[in-house]
Amino acid sequence: MRKYLMIASASLLALGACQPADESQSGPSEEDTITVYTTIFPYEDWTKKIGGEFVEVENIVPVGADAHTYEPTPQTMIDVAEADAFIYNGASLEPFADKITSAVEDYDVVTLEASAATDLIAREHDHEHGNEHDAHNHEAEDEHGHHDHDEEDGHDPHDNEGEGDSATATIDDHEEEGGSHDGHHHGDQDPHVWLDPIRSIEMAEAIKDMLVELKPEQEAYFNDNFETLKAQFEELDAQMQEMVNDASVDTFIVSHAGYGYWEERYGIKQIGIAGISSTDEPSQTQLVETVETAKKLGLHYVVFEPNITPSVAKVVQDHLGAEALTIHPLEALTQEDEQADADYFSIMENNIETLRTALNN
Repeated sequence: MRKYLMIASASLLALGACQPADESQSGPSEEDTITVYTTIFPYEDWTKKIGGEFVEVENIVPVGADAHTYEPTPQTMIDVAEADAFIYNGASLEPFADKITSAVEDYDVVTLEASAATDLIAREHDHEHGNEHDAHNHEAEDEHGHHDHDEEDGHDPHDNEGEGDSATATIDDHEEEGGSHDGHHHGDQDPHVWLDPIRSIEMAEAIKDMLVELKPEQEAYFNDNFETLKAQFEELDAQMQEMVNDASVDTFIVSHAGYGYWEERYGIKQIGIAGISSTDEPSQTQLVETVETAKKLGLHYVVFEPNITPSVAKVVQDHLGAEALTIHPLEALTQEDEQADADYFSIMENNIETLRTALNN
């Protein structure tokens, strides 16, 4: 199924034609395999789980790199143009994605903006709009036959409306509400949507539909794998809710304010030391407010992302005398993740254990 760029030389094509046609392989031949490139790890992982033996998937952002700042090489652009599909998040997570989609629009490559398959929250999760978020949340849950978390054990994600200014310290000024299914998401929305297990079902279903479009004869196979994946998302959601129900506090300090979807679905409020992008920096006033709020709430932990200890977050940790914990944003794997053969669910389960500690002072 590979497509070749016009710049590929005739000699290379001839060399490919001379390769042995039958090597008695047990799996599908290369011609029967869908080649997919992704920009962040969750989409790579889900595509492999849905596509199974009929897909070859590679994430173009290297291990340990940041999708916010990554720039593709010319060879990467060629590889994507030769592929069958390109899956990216959108919502301004990957500034390079538009460059790739523009470069391959004349080639036979299916492009999928995964976040367009669901509704997003605003980049700055403002508690004053909690009721609007709540309505979106229940609509999404009802669509999947999912239970209503708000009534469980008295934990209402919006019980703390009116406390939002002191509970969320970010530097993004956007106040527009999260989006609609218009086929394309823009920079006023929180891009970290893969952290929500229920919204992830919708995005995984979009990936499944794309694979069916590319290989309709395997529709039943892809559907079965998707249903298995959907059940895992629902179990993960139940684990998250159980952890929240058992928590003694509902707020945590984190180096990067990328966890608004947990606040919207489960009522876990983040104090983000930096903004929604890991490259953002807070003002001096925001740093002071962060420390004062954390002291007022009696928080004893500061949560950092792997391999990243921003100096400003370390300042907050030192001022509070707080213990450091690690949480994984899942955008890209670390070397340790690869060695451990980690997948989306094992990493998210580790995140739940981190939150279990952070939310029980």
